Amino acid sequence: MIDIHSHLIPTVDDGSETEEISLNMAKGLYEQGVTDVICTPHFTNGYKAEYEEITKLAEKLKADLKEAGVPLNIYLGREIFVTKLTKQQLKEYDRKFTLNGSEYVLIEFDLVNQSEIAETVYEIANMGYIPIVAHIERYEYCTLDEAIEVKEMGGMIQVNADSIAGISKKLHHKMVKKLFKNGLVDFVASDLHDGRDIVMQDAYKIVKRKFGEETAEEVFYKNAKKILKG
Repeated sequence: MIDIHSHLIPTVDDGSETEEISLNMAKGLYEQGVTDVICTPHFTNGYKAEYEEITKLAEKLKADLKEAGVPLNIYLGREIFVTKLTKQQLKEYDRKFTLNGSEYVLIEFDLVNQSEIAETVYEIANMGYIPIVAHIERYEYCTLDEAIEVKEMGGMIQVNADSIAGISKKLHHKMVKKLFKNGLVDFVASDLHDGRDIVMQDAYKIVKRKFGEETAEEVFYKNAKKILKG
């Protein structure tokens, strides 16, 4: 499996406080069957670590994994909280903000307060990017119709593994079911933070059983493989 959304880099956001925690989180992903992971530190008002700092910490994590004998491949990206400044920031930082230096960009929105998700996707897509909406099932105001519009506007949809496994809110679990039934999910990711259960393998089995092996392979591996190709 390839995980396109995780918070493994220590000290740069709320994902991990120490190098040891990050190493254990990475080991947990590998034990769940993840071979490649894109680290996506938050870019919000509270978390704005520079690219150079994140790169340095990522290299240390790679070295720690190698020393521990864990062949987990590490890539870089960001999870961008959308604000009025996002389009300008994308112009300024460009591929330093994208997933693995590709045209794919992971964006998130306010979980409760209404945001124009589809409209934002359209604007970012017009800049030449492929916007991926992070954990769309967690936005309480997002309807199935808007999720459909996200795809029509050139965006892609990522859902969290714990929403599939039923660990998060029932509302999230119900929305994920609707998304899969309508063929709208492009990626399943861990969105891993310290303290969260790693359920990628459980989620894979559920998707395979309910929606077929082909769908499971697409959302856990094939679609993400395109991002790793850059």
